Amino acid sequence: MKVVDLKSIKIIHIVKVFTYAIGVISFLSIARYISFVYSGLFLLIFSISVYFEYKNRFFIPRWIINLFSLGIVAYTIYRINTDELVIQLVEALLIIFAVKFLEEKKTRDYMQIYTLSLFLLAGLGLLSLDIVFSVYLIIVVIMLSLSSVLLTFYSQDPEMELDFRTILKIIFKSLYIPCVAIPLTVVMFVILPRTQYPILNFLNRPDKAKTGFTESVRLGAVSNIQEDASIIMRVHMERIRDEDLYWRGIVLDYFDGISWKSSKKQYLNQNQPVIVPGASVKQVIYLEPYENRYIFGLDKPVFISLKGIKRLEDLSYVMPSPIERRLRYEVLSVMSHVFYEHDIDKTLYLQVPENISERIRQLAKILASGNDILNNIQAVYNFFNDGSFRYSLKNLPVSRTPLEDFLFKNKYGNCEYFASAFAVILRLAGIPSRLVGGYRGGYYNDVGKYYLVPQKNAHVWVEAYINGKGWMRFDPTPVAYETFGLGKKKDIILQIRLIMDTINFYWYAFVINYNLDRQLSIAFAITQGIKRPHLKLDIKNLAFIKYVAIFLSVLILSFFSIKAFMRRQDKERYMLWQFYRRLNKYGYKKRASQGLEEFVSIIKDENLKEKAREFVVAFEESFYRDKKLSRMDIKRLKRIIKAI
Repeated sequence: MKVVDLKSIKIIHIVKVFTYAIGVISFLSIARYISFVYSGLFLLIFSISVYFEYKNRFFIPRWIINLFSLGIVAYTIYRINTDELVIQLVEALLIIFAVKFLEEKKTRDYMQIYTLSLFLLAGLGLLSLDIVFSVYLIIVVIMLSLSSVLLTFYSQDPEMELDFRTILKIIFKSLYIPCVAIPLTVVMFVILPRTQYPILNFLNRPDKAKTGFTESVRLGAVSNIQEDASIIMRVHMERIRDEDLYWRGIVLDYFDGISWKSSKKQYLNQNQPVIVPGASVKQVIYLEPYENRYIFGLDKPVFISLKGIKRLEDLSYVMPSPIERRLRYEVLSVMSHVFYEHDIDKTLYLQVPENISERIRQLAKILASGNDILNNIQAVYNFFNDGSFRYSLKNLPVSRTPLEDFLFKNKYGNCEYFASAFAVILRLAGIPSRLVGGYRGGYYNDVGKYYLVPQKNAHVWVEAYINGKGWMRFDPTPVAYETFGLGKKKDIILQIRLIMDTINFYWYAFVINYNLDRQLSIAFAITQGIKRPHLKLDIKNLAFIKYVAIFLSVLILSFFSIKAFMRRQDKERYMLWQFYRRLNKYGYKKRASQGLEEFVSIIKDENLKEKAREFVVAFEESFYRDKKLSRMDIKRLKRIIKAI
């Protein structure tokens, strides 16, 4: 009876496949952060290395590689910029990583490539800690574990050949490393103390700031924001009426005819009460970085819990510096169209440009000719909503007299045109008014129980002051609420996007924002005899958890099933592999068509042939009994192989 090998593969080929796979994965992990030039350069160098490796068998001399790497380092030092330090270091590291593939690789070179891939992963961690980072972290850990084990075999014998079953066995055995390391990492993450001031904080690149409201709004400028579909904030709260979704940010009170600005205002103590009638709503907001200091809250935010925040008299909130990192804060808002403010400066809120058009003055007299303030406001509101004006983001009237062109010539524009014209007409009619910049609407994620608010929902509306009532909100822009949604609810792409966003949301909520305060609160709860900390997570509504659990169960079951299948003849095949490997060193390579005895018969050295035949006899005595090799059989076979 012949023992037939499965098709064998050289260990060097396996190591190369895994190494180049690590190269691709490392590049993909940081591709979205680096410039197009560096991405193109990496792909060019990497493609050339693949061609040299498998086609031409040509390698760049090591001295040229080292010289080129030194040039990359020198150029990086020359162009260094502290604002983009991490990006520039990662770009330089990526090119050095690419050129390592060009040279002839020994064991040391493969280890250097694996080390550089870890540095690139560390760079990704400094650029972003979103859910994508964790995915790449797991993939790289698994790939490096497998590659390191395979490299150990390669270092012993570069010409070693392994059959498919042996390769699978090595892979499954190697998976024990990440299977132990990853859960241990999770445990250490939970229990190790942490600080709000990381040692390497100076290296952390601020998250890329998005375009947002500044302390001045130029007519037509908001349209640039309104064409950006990226998310500006996620708000964890109960669902409310769509028409009540106004996210307050900046208050603008000075108009020069082209742009609105926010004048200097007095800071107030947050503990000072605000007179706002209405129902209160609590929110937990995750705000993305953007180019200003203003913090957003629903409708009338009366209190915001955030270190360093200051409240202004107009119910807007500012941070000491521009928001360069994702913020988590809690807000208490009151749902109301009005709030009372004592002793307002009417001169400030009645200001209009000195060169205001006479046609606009005459229009104000016509629209607000009555004695009742509310009736006058309603008349102006009806003027913009009678169908003669339309909402548009294209070809906006940008000129030296944009307001006059909007009112009498073009009669179309976006929200700041409607709000500006509305506020100016009210001021000309003697009614104090101001603009409020923020966001309107949002899409409610029923799975995660939070609102998604994209940049394109940037909006401006008006507050008018009525004696005895206070500031009242008016939104003259004639646009349907659907304009401020993300898309059709039945859109499959939108549903996939929401599921992915839900995962990211909870990643930030429970992992990125897991800090010392949360550790202490959990520890305190445990010491007080509470069985487990209460997390506000409605499992019934988190459908994706069910699917993740099913996927993990199938994955684990498949792993152990394949492992059990591979164990049947693992010991026998391992002993044969050791036997073949030892004879390979003497120049004898077994063909797939040869049986063991036929293979041994071709050995010319009688002493070697006698020892090899001793192994074959001992192996067949055990193997053909159709029983697994015992521990004594394995010891005996190992002793014979050692003697060969």
